[in-house]
Amino acid sequence: MRRVLPVLYLFVCCHSTSAQEKTTQAAKPQNTEASNEVREYANPAAAKLPVRRVVLYKNGVGYFEHLGRVRGSQDVHVYFTSAQLNDVLNSLTVLDLSGGRITGVDYNSEAPLARRLATLRLALGERPTMAEFLGALRGARLEVRSGNGPMLTGKLLSVERKTRTGAGPGWTVETDEISLITDSGEVRSVDLNASTSVKIAEKDLQVEVGRYLGLIASSRDQDVRRMTISTTGTGDRNLYLSYISEVPIWKTTYRIVLPSKADKKPLLQGWAIVDNTVGGNWVICSNTS
Repeated sequence: MRRVLPVLYLFVCCHSTSAQEKTTQAAKPQNTEASNEVREYANPAAAKLPVRRVVLYKNGVGYFEHLGRVRGSQDVHVYFTSAQLNDVLNSLTVLDLSGGRITGVDYNSEAPLARRLATLRLALGERPTMAEFLGALRGARLEVRSGNGPMLTGKLLSVERKTRTGAGPGWTVETDEISLITDSGEVRSVDLNASTSVKIAEKDLQVEVGRYLGLIASSRDQDVRRMTISTTGTGDRNLYLSYISEVPIWKTTYRIVLPSKADKKPLLQGWAIVDNTVGGNWVICSNTS
């Protein structure tokens, strides 16, 4: 006699859509450290795919479906733990149901933060001061404005600590001073204080700063792996994602609900305590056997 493995289906609230022929996209490992951080900075409005359907097996394995909408060449983020990632990559299916294409799947690195920071062009540590941050931008084109004064535009020459005489006898004040070489070749200096604003005028350097901040932010969740799905297309489109992952289940029980009318079929219910290991809430609409 063949043994049938009990299954508990959970249908999660989401907009329905027509299915198309499924094709699996192979997930690729990162080619460079922090590649996800670059993409997120370039496209901060990354889409999220809600969980649409969950199938839980008694042996602790779960099947998950996500469904949501993307616009244009929008990226999608899905979060897992490090232990889940291997199973997810082996079973991953991603579909653009509206004529677009899936151009890549990658995920963030597990390397120590100091090692990932070393891959950046900015020579910055984990907790730089304002002066240290600006010092790492030497040679970059900046726009600096102090209070209500005129805006200065030029390339950063230096950031220096200056000691000046205070209001009273023997009083001294230390302040950081930023020096720029303007387009006309003039060297101008501005004190860095609460009324001073500094803007990075180079787009590629803005992206590099975004990479740095993304790496710093990712260090807060040591065991969270962020999978980034890259898409390309036009307009609003439906995106489908499915995979298999380990899901701990405790105290599984099954109940048969007998109908009050003879022409109705009995209902088999499955009950269990489930650990949600996916980086998103499950909004349950109904459950059936």
